[in-house]
Amino acid sequence: MILPKAAQMKDSLYEKWRLFGLHGIPLWTTLLLMFLCLIPSDLVGISRFCPTVGLICVYYWSLKRGYIFGYISAFTVGFFMDVLSSSPLGINILLMMLTVFAVQWPARYFQSASFSINWFIFAVVASGVFVLKWLLLSVYYKLLISPNEIMFNYLATVLFYPLVAAINTGIQKLLPQERINE
Repeated sequence: MILPKAAQMKDSLYEKWRLFGLHGIPLWTTLLLMFLCLIPSDLVGISRFCPTVGLICVYYWSLKRGYIFGYISAFTVGFFMDVLSSSPLGINILLMMLTVFAVQWPARYFQSASFSINWFIFAVVASGVFVLKWLLLSVYYKLLISPNEIMFNYLATVLFYPLVAAINTGIQKLLPQERINE
């Protein structure tokens, strides 16, 4: 049975909006996890132990679903990281976009690697991001910032990677497999 052109166009428009909504899930998940991490807690000492969840999510989604989580999503995450952390506008934007570049370029080689390999690669990528952040902040403030705070944030981020990756993996399983990995 052949549908009239108006009915075919209506189905096509619905399908486009459905795919648009599905492709936004990684970005919305990332932003939600970032906001949840910033909820103030009254526990002593836990306020300093705040991992950079945005970096973990940008790495994960760029690796697993790079075709729907690219530079625009990284820009959005970086912008919210700059605004929420009151860091100079543009530093986290640059770092998140560089993370996407660093992950998507060789992604086909380690996309199907084991979890421990991906965790190690994340630790390497995150170390580069945090060193670059330290250098950029030192240049911005025109003084050599102590690397202790950034190193502590780096360790918290690497240690939280399995938890955030598990959450993202659960969400990824809900998304349809539309594209075969290259």
